[in-house]
Amino acid sequence: MNEDKKNEILEISRQLFNEQGYNNVSMRNIADALNISVGNLTYHYKKKEDLVEAVILEQNKSFSIQKTPTTLIELNEFFIQGIQHQKDNSYYYRHYDQLAKLSPKVYQIQVSNINKRREALQNCITTLQKNGYIVEEEIPGQMNGIIEVLNLIKIYWNPSSDLFGGVDIMTCFWSIIYPILTEKGKIVYREELQE
Repeated sequence: MNEDKKNEILEISRQLFNEQGYNNVSMRNIADALNISVGNLTYHYKKKEDLVEAVILEQNKSFSIQKTPTTLIELNEFFIQGIQHQKDNSYYYRHYDQLAKLSPKVYQIQVSNINKRREALQNCITTLQKNGYIVEEEIPGQMNGIIEVLNLIKIYWNPSSDLFGGVDIMTCFWSIIYPILTEKGKIVYREELQE
């Protein structure tokens, strides 16, 4: 397949999945948006599951976890960049569990990316503890538990859902982090991050 045509199919598909949700987009919708026949589209991608897998595999080529945050300011930026990624790929997060079941390759990408994010957050917390911004664990596994909650929020946050009561995602992230900040960390938060 011509590389330009492949990129066009994948980009139009990603846009439609983002706008309408994976479940609401058909191969006919994608073909119509591309001004090609469904037969032409299915020549390249037999079914929608193949197409969404290709979209995710292509996107993952350029995806990277931001560098490990070493300050509270960088941690805030880490959160902001993660939220932007979620907005840019909303279909992926809205259908996270479903997409994992559709394709073993997509599932492996999800596991790999979560592990990278987990490692970055673990290294961040360790550095912030060494520099006196985050307290030491009060119960075994506390920091790992906090990291898992942060990851779950990142994956499943849906601002349009009534489940989240209209709470801003950044407020949610910092509501989890703030109680484990030292007084030094709280001063930085209040002076440089609190709006």
